[in-house]
Amino acid sequence: MDILYDNFDDVRYRGAYPKISHLHFIFLGWLGDCIIESTPCFIVTYELKSKIEKSGLKGYKFEDLEVSLSDEFIEMYPNRDIPQFKRLIPMGRVVVDDETYAEWSGEDFNLSNKSYLVVSKKVLDILKECNIDNCDIYELSKK
Repeated sequence: MDILYDNFDDVRYRGAYPKISHLHFIFLGWLGDCIIESTPCFIVTYELKSKIEKSGLKGYKFEDLEVSLSDEFIEMYPNRDIPQFKRLIPMGRVVVDDETYAEWSGEDFNLSNKSYLVVSKKVLDILKECNIDNCDIYELSKK
């Protein structure tokens, strides 16, 4: 995966939230999940994107990304197709402490202070309709 950070030094030295202008995701394999995390980036299938857009949820945007298959992927799975993906950008912010949160911006999709995806129960209910077996997603739970 290639990520172009717009604020790498701020992320590295001051703990700022990452600003990424370009994401190139290279599949080495795919286990069928409708959301894939590669912290601090998240990509979703068009099917999940459509469900999110129809749900009335708030606090996200979608962007294009560059997708490639590695040589190993092509060699190991010559007949496997992968669906189209979009980059999911959580617009909300939350500070996570253990398994509780503080300073939540009120959005359904949030990026934590550690760049984890933290979502509302409404989002989690939609995600559970898809395959999310290999993605770490955290639900908001109050202190």
